[in-house]
Amino acid sequence: MRRNLFVLLAAALAVSPTLAEQPGAGGPGDTDKLEAAAANIARMKAALKQVLGRAEQARNEKDVVKLNCVNEKLTQIKSLIKVAEQADIALHESIATKDSGGAAEFSKVAIARTKVDRLRADSEQCVGQLAYMVDERTTVEVEQPTGLPSAGGNGLGVANRGDNPAEGVGRIDGGRDTFTPPTIVRPPPASPFR
Repeated sequence: MRRNLFVLLAAALAVSPTLAEQPGAGGPGDTDKLEAAAANIARMKAALKQVLGRAEQARNEKDVVKLNCVNEKLTQIKSLIKVAEQADIALHESIATKDSGGAAEFSKVAIARTKVDRLRADSEQCVGQLAYMVDERTTVEVEQPTGLPSAGGNGLGVANRGDNPAEGVGRIDGGRDTFTPPTIVRPPPASPFR
């Protein structure tokens, strides 16, 4: 009888989940989650410090474009850190009350860390990529190819700034020969529906 009781007790222990496997239990799985969440939040705060440094750099350079770009990333990082800190508090509460919602809160912290890492990299691009922009005015040099008709030749000539090319449509060679421009006939609509 004693042997049967021992076998039954051993079988029951083998089938039932251990303390660490139970959801919401205070086993090593939960302490690992708490440590990982704390490490993720510390990493996000370090990224926040880096982006704040980039914003200060852009402010010192008086580069508004860089500053706006970095500030946009900075605002998003601050809000993600706030979400992660709230999720960390909820994770602590769920572990303390042995609630099963801790996994969702842990996921929120991990997702926020991933997004903060991406935003930190984007802030690097804000500063680095825009550093190559030139603030000088663009100038255009136009070279006129040889062999073009001139204003005094048989052609229509080159339009000058301030001239209205529509005024000379009826005149060729300075007004000696006049012609009537052809009537423009528009094609029918492609579809009767408009």
